[in-house]
Amino acid sequence: MIRVNATGCSLVDNLYGHVDFSSDIYRKLTTRNPGDGGLATGGLVFAEAFADFAAGDYKQLLAEVASAGEPDSSNIGGPGIVPVIHAHQVKQNPDIRYRFAGVLGRDENGRRFTGLLRKAGFSSGDYSESNLPTPSTDVLSDPNFNGGRGERTFINTIGAAGAYGPESLPGDFFDAEFLLFGGTALVPPIHDNLEMLCRRGRKAGAFVMVTTVFDFRNEARLQGRPWPLVDDYSNIDLLVTDREEALKISGEATTEAAMNWFLGRGCRGVVVTQGADDVLLEQAGRSERSAMPTCRYADEVVASLTKKRDTTGCGDNFVGGMIDSLAHQLAHQMADGSDAGGKLNLKEAVISGIAAGSVALTCLGGVYYEDKPGQKFNAMKPYFEAYRRELGEQTGE
Repeated sequence: MIRVNATGCSLVDNLYGHVDFSSDIYRKLTTRNPGDGGLATGGLVFAEAFADFAAGDYKQLLAEVASAGEPDSSNIGGPGIVPVIHAHQVKQNPDIRYRFAGVLGRDENGRRFTGLLRKAGFSSGDYSESNLPTPSTDVLSDPNFNGGRGERTFINTIGAAGAYGPESLPGDFFDAEFLLFGGTALVPPIHDNLEMLCRRGRKAGAFVMVTTVFDFRNEARLQGRPWPLVDDYSNIDLLVTDREEALKISGEATTEAAMNWFLGRGCRGVVVTQGADDVLLEQAGRSERSAMPTCRYADEVVASLTKKRDTTGCGDNFVGGMIDSLAHQLAHQMADGSDAGGKLNLKEAVISGIAAGSVALTCLGGVYYEDKPGQKFNAMKPYFEAYRRELGEQTGE
């Protein structure tokens, strides 16, 4: 049995899929200085800080910038829960079990979230309840941005996540072979104790994976100085981050220097996504740093689509694809009696991640709701096959 236990960012995404980032109102409300509370294209701002920046009522400001009173749809969101749902849906080994520990408010968003979890085939049994609001994010999406590749801007309400700390986790949370701490910057009490949580996970013998999200709280507080994550990176087996977050955490000027910074501090593996550019990956003790392109076939599919879609959840599904691959690799290693985590193939995990992210590009929102089990796995097959062909053409194999 491979037990994958996760915690971190889990919330309701309210999706506004037709925002024009070149409009006068959007540009007027865009950040002028880091951490000032203005909208950050591709980044995140807290709702209260945004309302202060714009000197207005948040709901009214949202309606103006989105040109809509109601969202196009509501969905499960968050770089903690979305990857786990994906991995749960596509797993091919019944001996892999996924759990997520989070918190919901006793409100309409909480009831909506529970219903959506059930629809996604995932249990809410490890969620606690709070009298504070359910965490939520309003996602502004411009599908025409960046030459039609699309981009999003996030406005977050922390709500009950602001009171969810290590003491809130289930008592058996660390009884696992694989631990994920996903997007913890949006769960401040977990984020501020990440050092201890990773250390405890490693001590328990788990493979520890950490993923990042834009840390608006520390961006505003530190005014351009590096964001804190952990001091001892040797307790992290795999760090997955994007280019901007890697630079912000490390304080380095280039992605390559940031990867060296993480590895030099003991991190065992680093994966850095770069939007439409190559994914970079490296494992400690291996001299090769790999660069893996995004999927051309996915670009062709997206260009042909006429239905509503956006890039929301693409990065989260990429992480989910990696988790699925790594959990299956761990299962094989344990069956063979090998050292768990000792010989994991990050390239295979990234291939799985890119296939998963490609499927997310064709949908509105980050969670794929299946009509029957196996549907998402089958939807990923063409992307797996096409991407492997593309990699073969690149290497001449």
